[in-house]
Amino acid sequence: MEDFIQRLRNRLAGDLPGEEAQFLMAPMARPRMSEALAMTVQQRQSAVLLYLFPQQGDWRIVLMKRPDYEGAHGGQVSIPGGRLESGEKHKQAALREFEEETGVSVSSRQLLGNLSELFIPPSNFLVKPFVAYATDRPCFDPDPVEVEEIIELPILTLMSDVTVKRDQVCLSSGDWVETPCFEVEGHMVWGATAMILSELKEILRDMC
Repeated sequence: MEDFIQRLRNRLAGDLPGEEAQFLMAPMARPRMSEALAMTVQQRQSAVLLYLFPQQGDWRIVLMKRPDYEGAHGGQVSIPGGRLESGEKHKQAALREFEEETGVSVSSRQLLGNLSELFIPPSNFLVKPFVAYATDRPCFDPDPVEVEEIIELPILTLMSDVTVKRDQVCLSSGDWVETPCFEVEGHMVWGATAMILSELKEILRDMC
């Protein structure tokens, strides 16, 4: 366990796969980040936390399904996180939002590093993903307003090519697009969440 964590820490400290790895799971016709940023005046800053913990001989990643609501990400599977508050740093926001949404407190000592930033045009969020770990399965107490379901994604499932599918999704604009997605426990994981997981997947593949 310690060997895996140290190797992941070292890998995150090096060059990241970046946008090329993210776009392996991008919806068709999604603009590159430089193009999308050029069309916006000011982005909303946000952060998410990919939280890993050991379970039954494998590592798992904490995801969550949001309740259905009016908005760009209602009903979607996402990585716990959210926007920065006034005067807050990205790392602080990632830890705070994770605790607010899942009920699990994470200290900065558990952080392993971060992944590449990702811009989400529909919500105008510029997201910085962080990676942290626990030595045991956490005791979740999710916020029922923010979280409909906690999803524990096994890394073996993430790494399996069988998990990758293609499907049609309806965007917040009302347009339908084809997109690659991860099929996880009956859930379709696509969009920004799938793109962030795709970069982590490439990092883990490099470690094998």
